[in-house]
Amino acid sequence: MRLLHLCLGAALIGLAACNSATSKEVDADTIKTLAVTGVGEIEVMPDSFVISGAVIKQKPTTTEAMNAVAEVINTAQDTLPKLSGMKDAEFSFATVNTNGVKDPECLLFNQEANRTNSTLREGERRVKLKVCEDVTQQASVTFTFTGAPVDLAGTAISKLSESGAVRVRLNGYRVSNIEEIELQAGERAIQNARDKADRMADAAGSTIKGVLNLNSYQPTYNQQAATAPRVQTSGAGESGRILEDDDGPKDVTEMNLTPGPQVISARVDLEFIYE
Repeated sequence: MRLLHLCLGAALIGLAACNSATSKEVDADTIKTLAVTGVGEIEVMPDSFVISGAVIKQKPTTTEAMNAVAEVINTAQDTLPKLSGMKDAEFSFATVNTNGVKDPECLLFNQEANRTNSTLREGERRVKLKVCEDVTQQASVTFTFTGAPVDLAGTAISKLSESGAVRVRLNGYRVSNIEEIELQAGERAIQNARDKADRMADAAGSTIKGVLNLNSYQPTYNQQAATAPRVQTSGAGESGRILEDDDGPKDVTEMNLTPGPQVISARVDLEFIYE
């Protein structure tokens, strides 16, 4: 006969913190178990936002292009943290990339030449391709910007666009203490499972005596899913023309980019012992 130790009266947190005074041995071959899934939810408001974008500049030389990129970055780094109410402002940059930009007319000629050569009949002369030279140098860098509070997301997008950034978009919102909130949701899920088990056991004329196994715990919230309406710019200085409605054009800073409450949820699978 195989015996197990059973913790009694530990329905919520502290399930594993049983001691000799609160446990007893049970017969693993005769115990009766009930498997229950519990779900817990907590609603919270995000407290920060994340914006991504790029800075791309073309100049006659690589050095000039890199300096132009640096000028935009320096302007953004100086402007955004100083916005009224802005806090926790943080930039993150990828590696600066540089490359030569070929003559577009030459590239177009070669493209058409390839199309012509692919349809030549026997005996027809192939069109010779040109050697395309660099006509300018390009430097680029991608970035992310994290800031708070969330109602400044529209203003941040506008300022980034005005400073010279392109492909600026609101990636989503973040909850800073997400791990603690997920644990609270897990506690509610355990309570939910225990409530279900008590009701089911009571309906059968039985009583829940303890927890045999906590089989799984899974928070279900995805930070990236907490997004606002997509707002994206294709070039600098466009913020004044980004939205039009019955009242005429509005600046992006007038848009309501504040998210609604986010649901943090958790799921647990518990196995109870009943008599």
